[in-house]
Amino acid sequence: MKKRRPNILRIALILLIIAVCIVTGILFFNPSVRFITGNHVLEKGESYKAEDFILKSNGEVTPEAEYLDTEEVGRHHFRYKVKKGLFEKEAVFFYEVLDTTPPVIEIINETVFKDYEEPYTEEEMSENIIINEGILAFETDYDADLAGTYTVKVKAIDDYGNESEASYKAVVKDNEAPYVFKTGNGAKILRGSSFNISDIVSYGDNADPKPALTYEGEVNTSSLGRYPLHARLTDASGNKTEWDLTVEVVSKLPEDEPDDYYYPYEEFLKDYKGAGRSYGIDVSSWQGDIDFDAVKEAGCEFVIMRIGYSHKGEFTIDKKFEQNMLRAKEAGLPVGIYLFCYDNSEEYLLKSMDQMFSVLGDTELELPVIFDWENFSNYHEYELSFQELNHLYDVFKEEVERRGYESMLYGSKHYLQIVWSHKDTRRVWLAHYVSESNYEDPYEVWQVSDSGRIDGIDGNVDLDIIFMQH
Repeated sequence: MKKRRPNILRIALILLIIAVCIVTGILFFNPSVRFITGNHVLEKGESYKAEDFILKSNGEVTPEAEYLDTEEVGRHHFRYKVKKGLFEKEAVFFYEVLDTTPPVIEIINETVFKDYEEPYTEEEMSENIIINEGILAFETDYDADLAGTYTVKVKAIDDYGNESEASYKAVVKDNEAPYVFKTGNGAKILRGSSFNISDIVSYGDNADPKPALTYEGEVNTSSLGRYPLHARLTDASGNKTEWDLTVEVVSKLPEDEPDDYYYPYEEFLKDYKGAGRSYGIDVSSWQGDIDFDAVKEAGCEFVIMRIGYSHKGEFTIDKKFEQNMLRAKEAGLPVGIYLFCYDNSEEYLLKSMDQMFSVLGDTELELPVIFDWENFSNYHEYELSFQELNHLYDVFKEEVERRGYESMLYGSKHYLQIVWSHKDTRRVWLAHYVSESNYEDPYEVWQVSDSGRIDGIDGNVDLDIIFMQH
């Protein structure tokens, strides 16, 4: 019997059918998943469900966890298992975690109260702040020497450069009552004149340039007699100073009695003899024409002279300054100068000083340029707090040193103690007319008397000592 050969076409068809089935199985039964497209940037610490990033799948998808891990900043991957029928495969989803959330700043107290002259450090500022992360930086114009309200700006910066800002108030409390330089007690008012209590008193305040003055009682200037009053000073912080005074209405004002006392220079040298001291005088146009050769011959070793005075930004040269400077230099005496100042603002002072230095030119000085503000008999009229007056000296000092000279502050013991601050860091010319001063802060020059007499000068002159080491 003859064998039959297989039909080649039939075999090929069977193989094709098998191949189609295999491809169809792969296409229709192979597990797959598609994720939401885009640049997946997630916020650190936030919760993101893993299933929310699946766009489409042809099988059962099982994420490795319910939520994506966002605890660490950086590039991450997350695995999903996809199952379809007997087939299973793994898919990977890539995402990036960033920290774009700024730190959270919590202010404990919206207003912080500090006492006058009490510093406020950044460490103390930090105690008023709570932050969840990052480091703190502060910016403020807080001035412990100036009563008022200041803004403290707070900035928090985390490791990723995110910033938050907040602010609160720091209040410098003025607990100091106004000071009365002249009470007015015993003042005599001419009958028929008008009465203004501000004309017979003088006062100031550490922080308030214009404390309020009121009084109880009445002065009848048409009738001779003594009138009791009760005065009250109140500053902007509510601090009060009160006192009683009596004003007398008279038919004739008393005349000043002449003072014939004087202090011979030779006695001054003898009374204040000591090692490490230099003896001299300070002068102005009040001393007239001075014979500096005779002054030097009498034992004077230096001279401090008034260059002029300033008021509301206008400088007026002392009438004898140029003559005094020339003749003192010719006599070989070391020279310093002082500005008698009435200026009550930084703008006025700098304007006056510019004119003053124009007069001084390139003159060399062996001694400092000195700030002399002493018009306290009617201090309230200048509307200057003590803080503001101290600032004027700081401005003066800075400008003097910028011009290449040394600076110094002049003051009597009383006003140095009451008005001027930071004496321990300032060079001081002390005026104290006693045989031995009990002024406790450092001073380099001591004005011992305003009644000195020395050869070469007609009339009285101020006597001074420079301490080489004090």
